[in-house]
Amino acid sequence: MSPRTWTRVGSAALVALVAACADSTSPNSRVTDAMMTRDAASDAGEAASLDVAQMATGEADAGLPSLVAAQSSSTTCTYSAATGRFACPTITTAEGLTLNRSYAYYGGGAAQSAYSATTTDSINFQWTLKGTLQGAGRTAWLDHNRSLTVSGLAGAETQRSWSGSGVRTDSSVATADGRTRRSKLIATSTVNQVVFKLPRSTYPYPQSGSITHDVTVTSAFEGAAGSTTRTGTRHVVVTFNGTRTASVVIGSTSCTLDLPTRVVSCP
Repeated sequence: MSPRTWTRVGSAALVALVAACADSTSPNSRVTDAMMTRDAASDAGEAASLDVAQMATGEADAGLPSLVAAQSSSTTCTYSAATGRFACPTITTAEGLTLNRSYAYYGGGAAQSAYSATTTDSINFQWTLKGTLQGAGRTAWLDHNRSLTVSGLAGAETQRSWSGSGVRTDSSVATADGRTRRSKLIATSTVNQVVFKLPRSTYPYPQSGSITHDVTVTSAFEGAAGSTTRTGTRHVVVTFNGTRTASVVIGSTSCTLDLPTRVVSCP
């Protein structure tokens, strides 16, 4: 998946979030616990799917062999001896979002100026995605940051393991029929040893590992009849098992995530 493809996926996720923010009955409606849980599960599922996509994108950016097909060259990303990192050109998506990427090769804890199949044992990737989305009475602002490291690379590889963390802040406002819904989502995530077996053509999905999300959502309704605001927090764990379906657990609620479609299904 190319960086441009990934940003389109991210944009679709935000458009879906904004659309959800527009759904309400009356300004005096109460946001229920079940609604907050469903929103957190959907958000975590979207984010986990994007993380998995970012992992493939990062490997292509860094020219890391996938044992599937030739990957894109890293020549468009420039090495800086001062930082020990490769900085890639900024991408502006068709929606106007800004994506910045960089990565660094490591061998035995020391930064390397080039990839070596024998000595490079890990690569750290950093991504930021920011911008504004607008359409049909809705506006969303997003700010996503990720730092992920893939390890187990030196020598003959049979699998790779990803770990790292991220934080994202998404805000939106939607107006319809004289009513306004404002939402803000703040989330931190931790990627815990997400393992991919090789070749990717045979094993396209993570074999094991998890991504945890701590999500705080604030929703406010405003209208002629008054206004109401509700804030909720949820701890979400997405666990992989080698198939296209990952488990999503929020407290006592168990859901499933279809990775290709990014759809979360809850009872």
